[in-house]
Amino acid sequence: MKKNQYPVKLFKAAIVFQDANGNFVLKKDSRISFWRTGKHTKGHFSGVGQLFTTENDLVAAVLDFDDLKFSKRHEYNPVARFLDIKIDPF
Repeated sequence: MKKNQYPVKLFKAAIVFQDANGNFVLKKDSRISFWRTGKHTKGHFSGVGQLFTTENDLVAAVLDFDDLKFSKRHEYNPVARFLDIKIDPF
């Protein structure tokens, strides 16, 4: 990896919302979207089911992830912040 590069992960995720009890649940009509880690992403990724916020202040749950080539990173929006909350997405 070159000096000014950083590891990039690609996340397959779906938007979640809080129900009346305050629990995060997947939206039934939520589309699967893709986000990536960015240079200024806050927090640390810990695994499938972890929640994160997007640049538009939406909350999403990670369904799957993979490595992404540094040169391909501009094809996806970056994650704003990883949260310390996990749900069972399945």
